[in-house]
Amino acid sequence: MSRKSRKQRKEKKKSNDSNSVKKVMNVLGGSFLVRENFLKQFPFMVTITVLLMVLITNTYIAESRTREIANANKQLSDLRAKYVELKANIMEASLQSALIKKLDGTGIKESLDPLIRIEYKDNTVDKEEQE
Repeated sequence: MSRKSRKQRKEKKKSNDSNSVKKVMNVLGGSFLVRENFLKQFPFMVTITVLLMVLITNTYIAESRTREIANANKQLSDLRAKYVELKANIMEASLQSALIKKLDGTGIKESLDPLIRIEYKDNTVDKEEQE
């Protein structure tokens, strides 16, 4: 019994292998295109082909957008670094000690007197308000 079942299994395997080879040969040879089953399934195959093309296009667009976003992020980080550098340079240049060094040769000197607040009171405005 076991010998027969082994033989049957081997024969089934050989027939399955030969069927798969025949199917591949039909596809490569093009004989599957003239069968009725193909004509019945043609609209379905066209739909699948269109959907695959849409999928490929969508993937291409998504990858393109991803590259654009990566480039924009790189530019943003470069601009941030430049901004921080320029801001530090401006802060350093506007320090009182830096201004004194720059104006040293021009004859302009630092005032040693403290600042005085000047107040001005306009009497004409008060008179108009009273009337």
